[in-house]
Amino acid sequence: MKKITIKDLVDFRRKSARGKKTFVENIKSNKIEAPMESGGDYWIPSLSAVCNSYRQDNLDLIDDKIDELQKKLRNTNRSNTKNMYQRNITILQKYKSMDLTKLRPTGKLSFLKKSTGTRLLTIKGLQIEAKPSHVYTFGKDDEKVGAIWFTAKVNGYRAEEVGIFCDMLYRFLKHNYSKKFQLIPSYCIAVDMLSDRCIDYSEIKGGSLSQVLPSTLEEIIKLM
Repeated sequence: MKKITIKDLVDFRRKSARGKKTFVENIKSNKIEAPMESGGDYWIPSLSAVCNSYRQDNLDLIDDKIDELQKKLRNTNRSNTKNMYQRNITILQKYKSMDLTKLRPTGKLSFLKKSTGTRLLTIKGLQIEAKPSHVYTFGKDDEKVGAIWFTAKVNGYRAEEVGIFCDMLYRFLKHNYSKKFQLIPSYCIAVDMLSDRCIDYSEIKGGSLSQVLPSTLEEIIKLM
Protein backbone atom coordinates (compact mmCIF):
# COMPACT_ATOMS: atom_id res chain seq x y z
CA MET A 1 0.00 0.00 0.00
CA LYS A 2 1.48 3.34 -1.02
CA LYS A 3 1.78 6.40 1.16
CA ILE A 4 -0.98 8.98 0.92
CA THR A 5 -0.32 12.70 0.58
CA ILE A 6 -2.69 15.40 1.75
CA LYS A 7 -3.26 16.37 -1.88
CA ASP A 8 -4.34 12.76 -2.43
CA LEU A 9 -6.90 13.13 0.36
CA VAL A 10 -8.27 16.35 -1.12
CA ASP A 11 -8.57 14.70 -4.54
CA PHE A 12 -10.34 11.73 -2.92
CA ARG A 13 -12.93 13.98 -1.26
CA ARG A 14 -13.73 15.62 -4.59
CA LYS A 15 -14.29 12.37 -6.49
CA SER A 16 -17.56 10.63 -7.30
CA ALA A 17 -18.46 7.38 -5.52
CA ARG A 18 -17.02 5.41 -8.42
CA GLY A 19 -13.91 7.55 -8.51
CA LYS A 20 -13.35 7.02 -4.79
CA LYS A 21 -13.45 3.25 -5.23
CA THR A 22 -10.91 3.49 -8.06
CA PHE A 23 -8.72 5.73 -5.92
CA VAL A 24 -8.67 3.20 -3.09
CA GLU A 25 -7.90 0.33 -5.48
CA ASN A 26 -4.97 2.33 -6.86
CA ILE A 27 -3.63 2.90 -3.37
CA LYS A 28 -3.93 -0.77 -2.52
CA SER A 29 -2.14 -1.79 -5.71
CA ASN A 30 0.57 0.91 -5.43
CA LYS A 31 -0.58 2.56 -8.65
CA ILE A 32 0.11 6.28 -8.68
CA GLU A 33 -2.37 8.52 -10.47
CA ALA A 34 -0.88 11.21 -12.69
CA PRO A 35 -1.01 14.40 -10.64
CA MET A 36 -2.69 17.55 -11.89
CA GLU A 37 -0.70 20.63 -12.89
CA SER A 38 2.04 18.42 -14.40
CA GLY A 39 3.53 17.28 -11.12
CA GLY A 40 5.30 18.79 -8.17
CA ASP A 41 7.65 20.97 -10.27
CA TYR A 42 4.75 23.16 -11.41
CA TRP A 43 4.73 25.37 -8.31
CA ILE A 44 8.41 25.14 -7.36
CA PRO A 45 9.40 28.57 -8.78
CA SER A 46 6.97 30.43 -6.53
CA LEU A 47 6.76 28.17 -3.48
CA SER A 48 10.53 27.85 -3.16
CA ALA A 49 10.83 31.64 -3.31
CA VAL A 50 8.07 32.03 -0.72
CA CYS A 51 9.82 29.57 1.59
CA ASN A 52 13.15 31.35 1.19
CA SER A 53 11.56 34.73 1.77
CA TYR A 54 9.76 33.47 4.88
CA ARG A 55 12.93 31.98 6.31
CA GLN A 56 15.01 35.10 5.69
CA ASP A 57 12.12 37.48 6.42
CA ASN A 58 13.01 39.32 3.22
CA LEU A 59 10.48 40.34 0.56
CA ASP A 60 13.24 41.42 -1.82
CA LEU A 61 13.62 37.74 -2.70
CA ILE A 62 10.01 37.74 -3.92
CA ASP A 63 10.62 40.77 -6.14
CA ASP A 64 13.71 39.12 -7.60
CA LYS A 65 11.78 35.95 -8.43
CA ILE A 66 8.91 37.93 -10.00
CA ASP A 67 11.39 39.72 -12.25
CA GLU A 68 12.98 36.40 -13.21
CA LEU A 69 9.65 34.76 -14.06
CA GLN A 70 8.40 37.79 -16.00
CA LYS A 71 11.50 37.58 -18.21
CA LYS A 72 10.88 33.88 -18.80
CA LEU A 73 7.23 34.63 -19.55
CA ARG A 74 8.19 37.13 -22.23
CA ASN A 75 10.66 34.69 -23.79
CA THR A 76 8.29 31.78 -24.37
CA ASN A 77 5.55 31.29 -26.92
CA ARG A 78 4.09 28.09 -25.42
CA SER A 79 0.69 28.78 -23.88
CA ASN A 80 1.03 26.10 -21.19
CA THR A 81 4.40 27.46 -20.13
CA LYS A 82 3.05 31.01 -20.12
CA ASN A 83 0.18 29.90 -17.87
CA MET A 84 2.61 28.20 -15.49
CA TYR A 85 4.81 31.27 -15.19
CA GLN A 86 1.83 33.59 -14.77
CA ARG A 87 0.29 31.43 -12.05
CA ASN A 88 3.58 31.36 -10.19
CA ILE A 89 3.87 35.13 -10.53
CA THR A 90 0.35 35.49 -9.14
CA ILE A 91 1.33 33.46 -6.08
CA LEU A 92 4.33 35.68 -5.45
CA GLN A 93 2.25 38.83 -5.80
CA LYS A 94 -0.34 37.45 -3.38
CA TYR A 95 2.34 36.60 -0.85
CA LYS A 96 3.56 40.20 -0.95
CA SER A 97 0.04 41.46 -0.22
CA MET A 98 -0.57 39.13 2.74
CA ASP A 99 -0.35 40.24 6.36
CA LEU A 100 2.87 38.39 7.04
CA THR A 101 2.82 39.34 10.73
CA LYS A 102 0.04 36.76 11.16
CA LEU A 103 2.18 33.99 9.67
CA ARG A 104 5.10 34.14 12.09
CA PRO A 105 5.79 35.00 15.72
CA THR A 106 7.63 38.18 16.55
CA GLY A 107 11.29 37.89 17.39
CA LYS A 108 13.96 35.47 16.28
CA LEU A 109 13.01 32.12 14.77
CA SER A 110 15.34 29.12 14.85
CA PHE A 111 14.57 26.91 11.87
CA LEU A 112 14.88 23.16 12.34
CA LYS A 113 16.12 20.78 9.68
CA LYS A 114 13.24 18.87 8.13
CA SER A 115 15.14 15.65 8.69
CA THR A 116 14.65 16.07 12.45
CA GLY A 117 11.03 14.98 12.10
CA THR A 118 9.37 11.82 10.78
CA ARG A 119 7.19 12.92 7.87
CA LEU A 120 5.31 9.64 7.38
CA LEU A 121 2.73 9.08 10.14
CA THR A 122 0.41 6.11 10.60
CA ILE A 123 -3.15 7.28 11.23
CA LYS A 124 -6.01 4.80 11.42
CA GLY A 125 -3.73 2.20 9.83
CA LEU A 126 -2.90 4.40 6.82
CA GLN A 127 0.46 6.01 6.10
CA ILE A 128 -0.05 9.74 5.62
CA GLU A 129 2.73 12.08 4.58
CA ALA A 130 3.30 15.53 6.07
CA LYS A 131 5.49 17.94 4.11
CA PRO A 132 5.83 21.16 6.13
CA SER A 133 7.55 24.09 4.47
CA HIS A 134 9.25 25.14 7.70
CA VAL A 135 9.47 24.01 11.30
CA TYR A 136 10.93 26.48 13.78
CA THR A 137 11.38 27.17 17.47
CA PHE A 138 10.88 30.53 19.14
CA GLY A 139 10.45 32.20 22.50
CA LYS A 140 12.96 33.42 25.07
CA ASP A 141 14.65 30.03 25.35
CA ASP A 142 13.44 28.50 22.08
CA GLU A 143 10.95 26.52 24.15
CA LYS A 144 8.06 26.84 21.68
CA VAL A 145 7.63 25.19 18.30
CA GLY A 146 5.62 26.21 15.27
CA ALA A 147 5.38 25.30 11.60
CA ILE A 148 4.00 26.55 8.32
CA TRP A 149 2.93 24.69 5.20
CA PHE A 150 2.60 26.62 1.93
CA THR A 151 0.66 24.79 -0.76
CA ALA A 152 -0.95 25.52 -4.10
CA LYS A 153 -3.48 24.04 -6.49
CA VAL A 154 -5.05 25.42 -9.65
CA ASN A 155 -8.26 27.24 -8.61
CA GLY A 156 -7.27 26.88 -4.96
CA TYR A 157 -8.45 24.80 -2.01
CA ARG A 158 -11.64 25.19 0.00
CA ALA A 159 -11.36 26.17 3.67
CA GLU A 160 -11.96 22.65 4.98
CA GLU A 161 -9.33 21.34 2.56
CA VAL A 162 -6.73 23.78 3.84
CA GLY A 163 -7.84 22.56 7.27
CA ILE A 164 -6.72 19.02 6.35
CA PHE A 165 -3.22 20.32 5.68
CA CYS A 166 -3.28 22.19 9.00
CA ASP A 167 -4.60 19.17 10.93
CA MET A 168 -1.86 16.97 9.51
CA LEU A 169 0.76 19.61 10.26
CA TYR A 170 -0.28 19.69 13.92
CA ARG A 171 -0.15 15.90 14.13
CA PHE A 172 3.34 16.06 12.64
CA LEU A 173 4.45 18.57 15.26
CA LYS A 174 2.85 16.63 18.11
CA HIS A 175 4.42 13.34 17.01
CA ASN A 176 7.90 14.74 16.52
CA TYR A 177 8.38 17.66 18.89
CA SER A 178 5.83 17.71 21.73
CA LYS A 179 8.17 16.01 24.21
CA LYS A 180 10.81 18.71 23.83
CA PHE A 181 8.89 21.85 22.91
CA GLN A 182 5.60 23.57 23.67
CA LEU A 183 3.22 23.34 20.70
CA ILE A 184 1.56 26.64 19.82
CA PRO A 185 -1.67 25.96 17.82
CA SER A 186 -1.90 29.52 16.48
CA TYR A 187 1.49 29.08 14.83
CA CYS A 188 0.67 25.78 13.21
CA ILE A 189 -0.45 27.29 9.93
CA ALA A 190 -1.43 26.00 6.49
CA VAL A 191 -1.58 28.49 3.63
CA ASP A 192 -3.15 27.99 0.21
CA MET A 193 -1.35 30.47 -1.99
CA LEU A 194 -4.01 30.47 -4.74
CA SER A 195 -7.05 31.22 -2.59
CA ASP A 196 -5.22 33.27 0.09
CA ARG A 197 -6.71 30.99 2.76
CA CYS A 198 -4.68 30.71 5.95
CA ILE A 199 -5.79 28.22 8.59
CA ASP A 200 -4.12 27.85 11.96
CA TYR A 201 -4.78 24.93 14.28
CA SER A 202 -6.44 27.08 16.93
CA GLU A 203 -9.40 27.41 14.53
CA ILE A 204 -9.73 23.62 14.37
CA LYS A 205 -9.09 23.17 18.08
CA GLY A 206 -11.66 25.85 18.93
CA GLY A 207 -14.30 24.33 16.65
CA SER A 208 -14.65 27.24 14.24
CA LEU A 209 -13.50 24.94 11.42
CA SER A 210 -14.62 21.34 11.11
CA GLN A 211 -12.00 18.63 11.47
CA VAL A 212 -12.47 16.49 8.37
CA LEU A 213 -9.20 14.54 8.24
CA PRO A 214 -10.44 11.65 10.47
CA SER A 215 -13.72 11.24 8.58
CA THR A 216 -11.88 11.28 5.22
CA LEU A 217 -9.56 8.50 6.37
CA GLU A 218 -12.50 6.50 7.75
CA GLU A 219 -14.23 6.73 4.37
CA ILE A 220 -11.11 5.37 2.65
CA ILE A 221 -10.87 2.50 5.14
CA LYS A 222 -14.49 1.52 4.54
CA LEU A 223 -13.77 1.15 0.82
CA MET A 224 -10.80 -1.14 1.33
